Amino acid sequence: MMPQSANHHTRFVLKTKEQRAAEKALMDKSPLKTLTLEEFLESERHKLGGKLTPVTEETFAKWKKERLDKKAAEEQARRAKEATGRALFESGNWRMEEDESDSDDDDDTFNLGKLRQETEALQSRREEERLAALHGYTPAAGAVNGGGEPEPAPDT
Repeated sequence: MMPQSANHHTRFVLKTKEQRAAEKALMDKSPLKTLTLEEFLESERHKLGGKLTPVTEETFAKWKKERLDKKAAEEQARRAKEATGRALFESGNWRMEEDESDSDDDDDTFNLGKLRQETEALQSRREEERLAALHGYTPAAGAVNGGGEPEPAPDT
């Protein structure tokens, strides 16, 4: 047995065969039953009024493209709004973006290996200049001879 709540009221109405037959007769005489689909659509179209564009393959294709573009823009804006650092990290998309930037060898991309080589070359040149100044040599445009020692300055 189901518990009855104060707000729950179930009411059943028993209909006789005559009542059902009368309802069916009314439905059969209804204008909605006698209208064809085309007639119904035409009457609804006249209710709209105003300037209507006829639907052709071209107008439909244009409408659909604009609609899909609008949906894509809305979806992109929604994703950009929801893109927090945590969400980006959890999705793993940051790895793909990083991999794409690694494959591009643009001048504006940060390259740690290249920076390390430039730093080592600069340190090596400064060390050569320091040793040359200490021993009275003149470094030859940053070049070092085959023995690893700076070339002596020419006597004048």
